[in-house]
Amino acid sequence: MNEHGRPFTSHVKMMTLTLILPHWGRWFYQREIQLITGIAYTPVRFALLSLEAFGLAIRETRGNRQYYMINKDFFLYEEYRSIVLKTTGLGDHLRWVTRKNKKDIAVAFIHGDFAEGSETTDTPIRCCIVGDIAEAKIKSSLKAAESLTLKTFEYIRFTPGEFHARRAKGDQDILRLVKGPKIIVAGEGQFLA
Repeated sequence: MNEHGRPFTSHVKMMTLTLILPHWGRWFYQREIQLITGIAYTPVRFALLSLEAFGLAIRETRGNRQYYMINKDFFLYEEYRSIVLKTTGLGDHLRWVTRKNKKDIAVAFIHGDFAEGSETTDTPIRCCIVGDIAEAKIKSSLKAAESLTLKTFEYIRFTPGEFHARRAKGDQDILRLVKGPKIIVAGEGQFLA
């Protein structure tokens, strides 16, 4: 398999995907991606050409400028979006702040429009975090994810005891979170079973 068939073969491709994947419907100018990611022009250019050849990105030329957008019709789009959210898009940041005590998070997941696949360019990424993680660590993780994705993150947080108690009482908000579409980004999905 050649380099075009492996979107996650380089840091540059991963950072490029982390930026453009959550923004379906938005065209990114090639130099804009370079400025946002802080990666030199040539590696960004080759990463975009590779993603386009693979089918995960589409290109549009306007004058002498090249614009790129994620290809939502690509047959593996949902899988790649999930991978990005579980890693550089949010999951890695949560795992990093809990590296000394992994039990700080029972489960963290994306819900709402992004989990349903009905997001727009302005839709915030909504996540639910269940654990004994400190608010400062959550905010630090979300700030890091926001800087890489240029998306706003909204979160709700529960302690495991609070989550279980509200679920046992039939709290509709909790039941909606448990039963609705979700992308697990940290912790154990079995917690929700």
